[in-house]
Amino acid sequence: MGADPLEAVARDAVTAARPRLERALARFAALSDPTRLELLVAIHAAPGAPVKVLAAAAGLTPNTATQALAALRACGLVDRVRDGRLSRWHLADDTAHELLHQLGAAHSPLHPEH
Repeated sequence: MGADPLEAVARDAVTAARPRLERALARFAALSDPTRLELLVAIHAAPGAPVKVLAAAAGLTPNTATQALAALRACGLVDRVRDGRLSRWHLADDTAHELLHQLGAAHSPLHPEH
């Protein structure tokens, strides 16, 4: 007797998803850290803020904020734009942006409407 058709469909779905799972897991790990999540909320409210501003908003040292932002950047959730000596931080992932809305992160007057 052949394999269960449900098993075959499920196996094919897992096989098709595997290439994207590593990236998704890295993003889930980044979002599960309270420090990084608070920085994402701060960036969402004040896009283009430099590290010093984001660190103060989250109650962190600039060094801690820089390390957390580097982790968020490595998995594609944020991006930085150099502005002279400053790095200005922005959300770089639409899915993370939507998740922040689901978590209740509202737009500020500084956030461009969409």
